[in-house]
Amino acid sequence: MVRRAHNYEKESEAFYDRLADHFDDSFDGFLASFFKKFILKQLEYPQNSRLLDVGCANGRLLEMLNHKQQIEGTGLDISSNMIKIARIKHPDHKFIQGNAQSLPFENASYDVITCSASFHHFPDPDRFLEEVRRVLASGGKLVIAEIHLPVITRLYNWRLNRFSTEGDVKVYTSRELRQKFEKQGWQLLRKKIFFQIQYYEITPKAKEE
Repeated sequence: MVRRAHNYEKESEAFYDRLADHFDDSFDGFLASFFKKFILKQLEYPQNSRLLDVGCANGRLLEMLNHKQQIEGTGLDISSNMIKIARIKHPDHKFIQGNAQSLPFENASYDVITCSASFHHFPDPDRFLEEVRRVLASGGKLVIAEIHLPVITRLYNWRLNRFSTEGDVKVYTSRELRQKFEKQGWQLLRKKIFFQIQYYEITPKAKEE
C-alpha cells in the first residue's frame, strides 16, 4: 500500500478545533457518545478515584462518570478549542491541552486512565502506553474503547491513509491490540466486544525480580 504523508497530530488538532463549538451535535460527537456510554456502563472504580481522560474532547465522559461515582477528574486533549469549551461546561474538573504521547503529569498521578475512541489517533501508541504506565498509580488501570471492524479493517485503513484529514492513524483488530498490550508489558483485566466497540481494561504487569 502506498502511504500518503500525514502529520497526524496537526490534523487532529485542526479538525477538532473546527468541530469544538458543535461537537455534541456533529456526526463525530454522535459516534463518540456510544463509546462514552459503553465505558460508563462497564467501568467500575472507587469513590474519589483520580481519573484522567485522554482525548477528552469537551469533557462529557468525565461528567458522566462523576455522576455515577464521584471522581477527581482531569481531561487532556490536543485541541485547545475543545479544552476551552470543556472548562466552561465542566468547571469542577481540570482540563489541559496537551499531547497523549508526552503526558504533562507527575508519576503515579492517577488511579484510572480512560481513552475513548482516541487510541487510533496516536502516531506512536507504544509511547502512549509507556507514558500511561508512568502516570498510573500502583494497581491502577487503563481503559481503552476503540472501534471494531473485524471484516473490513484493512480496507478501512487504506481509506484512512488515502483520504482522512482528521488525524486517524489506524484502526486495530482485536488481535493486534492484545498483542500490543502483551508486548508492552500489560496484563488484560477485562475485554468485551459489542458490535463495533471493543473495550479493554488493562494494568501494567509486575516487573520480574
